[in-house]
Amino acid sequence: MRRTFPLVLIVLIAGCSSTPAAAPSPTPVPLTVGGTMSVPGSSLIGGLDSNPKPCVTTGGYSDIREGAQVVITDEASKTIALGSLEAGKPDSQNPARCVFPFSVQNVPAGRPFYGIEVSHRGRLQYTAEQIAMSLQLTLGD
Repeated sequence: MRRTFPLVLIVLIAGCSSTPAAAPSPTPVPLTVGGTMSVPGSSLIGGLDSNPKPCVTTGGYSDIREGAQVVITDEASKTIALGSLEAGKPDSQNPARCVFPFSVQNVPAGRPFYGIEVSHRGRLQYTAEQIAMSLQLTLGD
């Protein structure tokens, strides 16, 4: 007498495995890249009181202004996040300079290197550790 096993049992047995499924890797929390861009030769509007007025750059720095694009790239120079400069204020240490803050949200974490470019001024490269700190970018003297 020949015994046959139902097909369902064979499928269930074949679907079992002694190897546990790999746990998914946690997704790195996005970074916020922030800092300032300092520019010389500025035309100051207002003064250095408790409520400083905005700065407006002139001459060769006229592209550095509120709304100028801040581009964050990965190690392959691919754009991964965009932001912009905020309104400039006179530098409290040197009123002949404007300081423009920026904060770029949702920058993908986990890259070995990052690039940052403000306006068309050229890309600067940073390590993952450096990009996590507040960046102090400077143009001119």
